[in-house]
Amino acid sequence: MKPFSFLLLAGAMLAVSCQQSGTTTDHTGDSTVISADTAAAATTSQPAIDLRCFTQTVGKDEASLFMKVNNDSVTGRLEYHRYEKDSNEGDFEGTIQNNILRLQYHFMSEGVTSTRAVVFKLAGDSLYEGLPASFNNQGEPVFEEDAARIKFDTTPFVKVPCP
Repeated sequence: MKPFSFLLLAGAMLAVSCQQSGTTTDHTGDSTVISADTAAAATTSQPAIDLRCFTQTVGKDEASLFMKVNNDSVTGRLEYHRYEKDSNEGDFEGTIQNNILRLQYHFMSEGVTSTRAVVFKLAGDSLYEGLPASFNNQGEPVFEEDAARIKFDTTPFVKVPCP
């Protein structure tokens, strides 16, 4: 019976210590004093980071996009796995404004590292890839500056649970 009493006492002490961590209270008089470390933690909150994951399947082609949204900044990973074609995958960074993502995609394909612009439109639980208006002299896609004029692929990336 004594080992059970010891475990019960140890558990009670642990529960009390967990409830008191981080706050020092002085009950002298009618005022309550909170320690400086607790006050600092209350005033320095981290911005919420929104994680979102999407996939697109067209026949045997698959693509995935994993992104972290922090205010108007977006970072993440984009992967294209095309059936019987070279795949490419890499990281991106960019901005999101009015549900339009404008990204710089840094990827590896055929052993070569490249960077190109990509644009997506977020609509509910779907993400639509932008179609370039033209290509520059280096063959890189150029997108309309006016988001209302950008045309988008009709097959969406659909939201999936993030791994």
